[in-house]
Amino acid sequence: MKKRINKKIDKKEILENKIHKIYFVLAVVIGIILSVGMPLFSEPDGQWHYSVSTNMVHLSNDLSAYGEPVGTGLNVQKSAYQRGNHFEQYFENKIVKMPIQNIPRTNSIPPVLSSNFLGHLIPAIGVWIGYHIYPSAGVMIVVGRLFSSIISSFIICLIIKKIQKGKLVVFALSLTPVIAGTLASLTYDTFSYLLALLVFLITTNLLVTKQITWKRIASIVIVSVLIVLGAKTNVKLLLLLFPLVLFILVFEKFKDKRKIHFEFRGRKLWIFSMVILGFIIIAMGIIFTIKPSLIFSIYRIIINFSVNLSPSLSMNNIFLGLLASPYPSYNYMPYWVAGAWYVIILLSMLVDKYPISKWVGLGAIAIFFINFLGVYHGFLTFQGGGYAPAPRSVIMGSIYGQQGRYFTPFLLVLALALASSKIRLQVVSGQAVLWLSAMLAIVSNIILLFATLFGIYYL
Repeated sequence: MKKRINKKIDKKEILENKIHKIYFVLAVVIGIILSVGMPLFSEPDGQWHYSVSTNMVHLSNDLSAYGEPVGTGLNVQKSAYQRGNHFEQYFENKIVKMPIQNIPRTNSIPPVLSSNFLGHLIPAIGVWIGYHIYPSAGVMIVVGRLFSSIISSFIICLIIKKIQKGKLVVFALSLTPVIAGTLASLTYDTFSYLLALLVFLITTNLLVTKQITWKRIASIVIVSVLIVLGAKTNVKLLLLLFPLVLFILVFEKFKDKRKIHFEFRGRKLWIFSMVILGFIIIAMGIIFTIKPSLIFSIYRIIINFSVNLSPSLSMNNIFLGLLASPYPSYNYMPYWVAGAWYVIILLSMLVDKYPISKWVGLGAIAIFFINFLGVYHGFLTFQGGGYAPAPRSVIMGSIYGQQGRYFTPFLLVLALALASSKIRLQVVSGQAVLWLSAMLAIVSNIILLFATLFGIYYL
């Protein structure tokens, strides 16, 4: 009996006290592999992120010296890899400095209090360090990636250590190829993801302890300011979690003290439901009257999810882009990798259970879908590829431009909904999920590197 009890304690200790250390070791190893091995500019808009980062540390340079156009993608590097002179072209050739006002597309330093500046701050420091090692684009980018990956992984390690529930969700999600690839890049998406994790940390600990302290209020204020100033637009929706959780915690305490019970049964519940439904119908009528174009937007979104109008592997492949493929047009990731990660993330969400108000769960789900619909609505008029006139698939309803990375941080709010102890579905062996996540992280990120380079050489 004592041995069984000790084994259970050991398993719990691994989850509670060692999981952040396991994450950091895996994240650093994977970060080094992706930082060194992945092609340069392997993140969406990679050339732009490089230009912003170098501008910020007064190292503005002309990427056309490397044959790189103003744009995005790996097409130029594809030729360099196939010719066998990629290292010589990008790592041996020094950068050609250029006055910032002459840099195409990015000819200024972004305002300090903006997502562009704050999001590129860590990569900018990294490319500055790389420049002083050797002033070539290749060295600057690789060192910038390494610096960003290590700093970001350390921050996530601390978040996993501090969060009281949901450690496995953060662990698994942060090791997916989409997030691992994002950390090992110069993109500002890394900063937005870190801020999303901080929101998840604060709200989860509030829900577990049910204690509103001045320290937590200060944390909410600081993180809210950082998100308003430094996060991508859609990530700011996560701020809705703070008032939602605080209101429900205050209401529950008030309810317990006054012993107030709200029960709607039979006719009262039916009347209440009809009133709420009436308000919703009236509100929708007013909204559609003020902005009738929303009807057309709803039509396009419904068509987009009813018919696959763009069946090829493309940037719009959300299934791959959410967890498995940072840049689907170039990564050539197999579908099974995405499927495996969906299963692992779902299992990790079902490990930790604790009492959560159903209103928190419903609110979290609402925030997830508001972001989902908001991103799609934001790209309604985006054609992609410089098409003029628009292709028939766009005219009929296909929506281009949205990518999986816009939705990945919002999986955290779904974790809040599934963590409710009222949902009886639960995974007992958290340790099994931990090691499955670790193994899949290693395999899938190696596949990310292999599939990307394989595509460059042979596809």
